[in-house]
Amino acid sequence: MKFLCIYTSNLSMKTKAICSFFVLFAIVAGIGATTPAAFAQTEVTITPDLGSGVPTDDCIDVEYGCYIPGIARVDVGGKVIFSNTDSEFAHTFTSGTPAGDDVMDIFDSGLLAVGGMDEWIPETAGEFPYFCMIHPWMQGLIIVQEAAAEEEIMEGEGEELVGGEEVMEEEVVEEVMEEEVVEEVMEEETMMDETEVTEEEGGGCLIATATFGSELAPQVQQLRELRDNTILSTESGTAFMTGFNQFYYSFSPMVADLERENPVFKEVMKLTLTPMLSSLSLLNYVDIDSEQEMLGYGISLILLNIGMYVGIPAFGILKLYQFRKN
Repeated sequence: MKFLCIYTSNLSMKTKAICSFFVLFAIVAGIGATTPAAFAQTEVTITPDLGSGVPTDDCIDVEYGCYIPGIARVDVGGKVIFSNTDSEFAHTFTSGTPAGDDVMDIFDSGLLAVGGMDEWIPETAGEFPYFCMIHPWMQGLIIVQEAAAEEEIMEGEGEELVGGEEVMEEEVVEEVMEEEVVEEVMEEETMMDETEVTEEEGGGCLIATATFGSELAPQVQQLRELRDNTILSTESGTAFMTGFNQFYYSFSPMVADLERENPVFKEVMKLTLTPMLSSLSLLNYVDIDSEQEMLGYGISLILLNIGMYVGIPAFGILKLYQFRKN
């Protein structure tokens, strides 16, 4: 009799332990099935990958590799935050594709300086590509989905897990947490590595890219090589580019957009840029080994371009005026 009571007592304790485990399992599964649908997709923050203002292989060779996340998902009515966390370059987050006719049709953050932010609240479901107008090789994708459809999927997955899956919930949670930790560590290491690399000052040749059709056009490559290999090789050249970029990017996105919309204006810009490109090519035939030489050649080129773009037209207008007067 005493043995039977002890056995019954032990059996009751085991039964309670098993029941408690299944109750805990159901609660965890229920939370896992409802929480992502309620919160995970209502807000997403998109940032540029560090150093993406320069077309490195890690950025352009990976689809949507210049933004984090490259493919962002959010519910209709959710919030998309565009945050320029880059340490050097200004960026835009502009809907559409560089070569398409849908530029800025859905959203446009405008030029965001380092630390700048903007927001977009999607009203319809769909896939929305976007890019940076200053650095057109930077492209990303936003997938907007209906919240109700996502909730149905998550509820179905939750019911299937509770009803028939034999996987231990604790092990699944631990694996997910381990994967997230590994991803965070890898991302931090990547960001540290990129931060340690000294990136070149400057940005994309936005107007030249729109004028000649591609960032790989010979004229654009000429400007980029001149900037990187010659101007930025001296402190005075670097200081000049820093000030020039602030002025240049205040109007270049608008000019590039006009070129995409107006083919005639694009051809006019092509004719306008040709003399400047010819004058800048002179730097490829000189050796600049000091700050004084950079200042001398730089001032000479500036005066030469002023003469071509201002002096010659002014002289022609004056002669025409004198001819008509006589």
